[in-house]
Amino acid sequence: MTEQPLRVQLGEPSAIDPGRAFEHDGALVAGLLADPLVDCDPATGAPAPAAARAWQVAPDGLGVRFELRPGVRFHHGREVTAEDYRYSLSRVVRPETDSALAAGLAAVAGYQEVAAGRERMLSGVRALGPLLLEVRLSRPFHEIARVFTQRVTAPVPQELVEADPEGFARRPVSNGPYAVVEPWRPGIGLALERFAGYHGANQALPHGGAGQSERIEFHVHQTLAEAHQAFQRGELDVTELPSELIGQAAAEEPAAFHSTPNPMVTYLGFPTAVAPFDDPVVRRAVAMCVDREAIGARHFAGTRPVADRVVPPVVDPGGPGLRLAHDPRGARRLLAEHGVGAPPRGTALLFNGGQGHEGWVADVVRSIRDGLGWEIAPRPLDWPAYLRELPAADTPFRMNWALDHLSYDNALHPLVHSEAVGESNHPRYRNPEVDALIDSARATADAPARRDRYRRAEQLVLDDLPLLPLWQGALYHLVSERRLAPVRRPIDVLGVPALRQYRRSAAGAAR
Repeated sequence: MTEQPLRVQLGEPSAIDPGRAFEHDGALVAGLLADPLVDCDPATGAPAPAAARAWQVAPDGLGVRFELRPGVRFHHGREVTAEDYRYSLSRVVRPETDSALAAGLAAVAGYQEVAAGRERMLSGVRALGPLLLEVRLSRPFHEIARVFTQRVTAPVPQELVEADPEGFARRPVSNGPYAVVEPWRPGIGLALERFAGYHGANQALPHGGAGQSERIEFHVHQTLAEAHQAFQRGELDVTELPSELIGQAAAEEPAAFHSTPNPMVTYLGFPTAVAPFDDPVVRRAVAMCVDREAIGARHFAGTRPVADRVVPPVVDPGGPGLRLAHDPRGARRLLAEHGVGAPPRGTALLFNGGQGHEGWVADVVRSIRDGLGWEIAPRPLDWPAYLRELPAADTPFRMNWALDHLSYDNALHPLVHSEAVGESNHPRYRNPEVDALIDSARATADAPARRDRYRRAEQLVLDDLPLLPLWQGALYHLVSERRLAPVRRPIDVLGVPALRQYRRSAAGAAR
């Protein structure tokens, strides 16, 4: 290797295996290791052929066929076939894989049997030939092709996964433009190098999806503040920023600073199976205490508008809205009228610490404490511990939901459909009417009628408030303008650094 590596900040991911990576940091790595069948244009989010060269959704919405692109290879050299997808998709759903994104495949025939451990392979996934893949569904879903833009659906080689599962978790192999050359070491990071056998025909991305840097090094930092200091010392070329540093970074390094709206909602989640938060009246009273506009202005410098919806505006500029005023006195009256008391002593607001949430979480806690007179305190956990506790959380919590692709279904189904309880439906919300509307929308071929059903489901969620939408998404990054060549769109429509396009400038290469 002759050029200097691209050095990127990484929060500690829960996984980098494409079949398991789901949060921002793990997905950032998996996006370089794997190409999905269908990929998204970085500027518009529109789907385009990637590892598949064509696809066709059945007229009844009960299936999709993918014509695989010939010459797509795994990092160890073997050509990818339809049988690899049959294995990989089934693996995602198997309970031992513990994939947080498995519910995205819930419509595939055989999902319940594999998820329950009764079967090993999805009955709905068939290899009709070496390069022809069929996915049959248990119920109609006309937007099913968009599910296959997610890296979780990318192929992995069975022979490597099963020969050494622990080794594969540290050094995953897939079909993307970069391969792992230094395995992931928790607390330290990993290194990737450009894969010479990459097909280079991804029609969604510049340069056919090929990477422009020869080597990418990911360096784990425990806090974003530490990563910012490393960037200032010249030790990183790309880093995410915590919200408390955006004003400083914008003033001191305006050419490097990027504030990017993204299809994400930050929300306050309620454990809807646990009293008193199983009562919509209590959830609404808590929500009435939180001055989202004032807290957002204080901590995000006006870059994150209040979210009055679950669905990001980029997906649907119209639609329903949250009818909620900041009214702490009204909140107390509401609880008094319904005879609702305080939650148990020791109630906390859970959140992942070290990522810039401390300030605004403290303000939310103070608002609830002052508004309702409750004893409640912030409780920070590191990310792995937070993820372990979240499925059984009995107190409110902070979370984001970031879309993997721009669709109404991706905004609602993983977040509030009962099928996603235990996975991405962290409030454990169950509403048969919401489920029925989402299922009906999936089965509707007509796009305007489909959107109407999704909107009605969203309004029910906003009325029930299993989660309080706080702010629309924005991500903050520093991308070195001195060390890297200019990129037309350095951050994509999903708010993710377009690392495949980054490369050293002449000055950066000579440092």
